[in-house]
Amino acid sequence: MPNPWDEIFLDNFSGAYQIASENYLETSSDLDLRARATCSLLLCNYEDAVEDFLTLNEIEKKLGRLYDVTYMNIALCYYAMGDNDTAIEYFKFPVINWKKMGTSDYSAPPAVLFYIGTKLNRQDVRKFAETELRRRKPEIPLFLLGKISEQELNKMVEQYPEGAYRDRQQCKVEFYKAVSQLQNGRTDKYLEHLNRCVELKGLYLEFEYYLAKVEFDRYKNIEF
Repeated sequence: MPNPWDEIFLDNFSGAYQIASENYLETSSDLDLRARATCSLLLCNYEDAVEDFLTLNEIEKKLGRLYDVTYMNIALCYYAMGDNDTAIEYFKFPVINWKKMGTSDYSAPPAVLFYIGTKLNRQDVRKFAETELRRRKPEIPLFLLGKISEQELNKMVEQYPEGAYRDRQQCKVEFYKAVSQLQNGRTDKYLEHLNRCVELKGLYLEFEYYLAKVEFDRYKNIEF
């Protein structure tokens, strides 16, 4: 059975969507459903994406396995469609319920929520995110809270040898550099770092890439 991710890595998102859809019809696998939802995100088909991510979320609830990235992807779809209130609720859920969540990075949900609060000028959301960030010790929360410099943040990437994983970390770091510039009111630098994040792609495995893509697409006609 073909793997849709082989086509995603080749930037053939339409072909990947077709493979994932055909696979899901045959297998009903949550992995194929997630792949199809991801393809819809990459194709900017947010209504299709959120429908699949919501279905995936219900499957995970029934299995007793909650994943923060599923909630964040649902939130991203609503955010991309302009439903900010619903998006915030989904972005907040894995931050509030982090002890019940499967995750690859506990610092990502509050860091992303911090960005959303900053971008939407929602001080209540931002303050809540700040409180949660203080519970986390890795580099990105410390950077967003002004506890370490950009040079120190770069060490998060430099510790890894050249290759795919280092590129993934650089993708994440560029997004949070963009967040820092947004806080400073530097729209030009904000967009510059968003663009770098999008160009790096993070092997399409980093949530920050998808959020950066949504944001940068809104500004893609701006010249640097």
